[in-house]
Amino acid sequence: MNIGKGQRALWVMTGSLALAQAGAARAEVTLLSPDDQPRGPLDRVEVQVGGSIRAQYFNETGGTDDGSYKHRGYDGGTRFRLHVDYHLSDDLTLLSYGELGVNTPKVMGWHDHYDRSSPDSATTRRQVYFGFESDRYGRLTAGKQNSVYYDTVGVSTDVWDYNMFAQASGVGIDGSHDGSYRARKSLRYSNGTEDFTVFAGWLFPDDDLHLNNDPYDYRRRTGASIGFRWHLTDDLTMGAAYANTSAELKGEGDQQSFRQQLTGSSLTWTGGNWYLAVGAGYYDNFVPDPTGGFDDYFASDAYGVEYIARYSFQLDNDWVQSIKPFLAGDRLKRMGSADSQTNHQVLGVTTQFNHGFRLDLERIFANTSDSEPDSVLARLRYDF
Repeated sequence: MNIGKGQRALWVMTGSLALAQAGAARAEVTLLSPDDQPRGPLDRVEVQVGGSIRAQYFNETGGTDDGSYKHRGYDGGTRFRLHVDYHLSDDLTLLSYGELGVNTPKVMGWHDHYDRSSPDSATTRRQVYFGFESDRYGRLTAGKQNSVYYDTVGVSTDVWDYNMFAQASGVGIDGSHDGSYRARKSLRYSNGTEDFTVFAGWLFPDDDLHLNNDPYDYRRRTGASIGFRWHLTDDLTMGAAYANTSAELKGEGDQQSFRQQLTGSSLTWTGGNWYLAVGAGYYDNFVPDPTGGFDDYFASDAYGVEYIARYSFQLDNDWVQSIKPFLAGDRLKRMGSADSQTNHQVLGVTTQFNHGFRLDLERIFANTSDSEPDSVLARLRYDF
């Protein structure tokens, strides 16, 4: 079975965008491929698997986190992926995708290596969606999936480990419930060419989310978003998005309604061995204010900027494929009565070994209104 060039391009720009830009993982392992000349239903099935096993160490300077489980090593975001697609024709494919997050120490019962006070489950459904893809009609998916905002703006700077402290996908109530990251109960459509792709998304009403640190419940009503990614040249890509979500906050006998709005854009340049990216966003009634209380729970206005400059030394020897030193940073500013800010500057290096192994080392310098200490992070991962 032949797959059209346009459909291949659409796959690259949508389903694999984050992995391609971050250089974070190997290609998926194909367990079953569709036949070029299918004779029966099973000949049209394609099955792929992949994953990333991540062990992490984190230490704040000055001894502020002495005794933390993070000093003894903990899970840094292990996940497993499954694609099952059915090729109805050369143009039309039915899609299904699942991605399971696993807190390995909690699953194994290693009590000194995870937060025992956290109510989070040992496993999480990072993404689960279904849909179809067509060279002619585009791609439509429904379920829990990456938001339009993340895949057009946020993904460009979601490259290092201690990150997402200034982009919308990481600074709201919860990226799954507010729809800014891996959006629950969402519908997403994309269509375009190799150079320009348009995205549109819709959020359906969701369940209440109880805020563990506050006696309130957050509920998303509905929402919509639109965005695009434009390959201006072979090396330069621009992304932009706008999202508008209706939500409410409920307390003890009180209730408030909010119109949460996100506007953002990103630029990415990948010339030669360089990876340069910057993303910026403006957030209205979206970023929580730690001191605002019920009446002013969200900062009325906030903005965030993230950037990274990374260079890749390609070695390709028997042990090491590449070494990538980088400088990255972010700034989040809450304005109005919530006047506060966070700034991080990160010096790091990523070493990509053969056979899917990778080591990340990062030194974080913090300058924040709540006096966050500087820190050190190390992550060892195996991607397959």
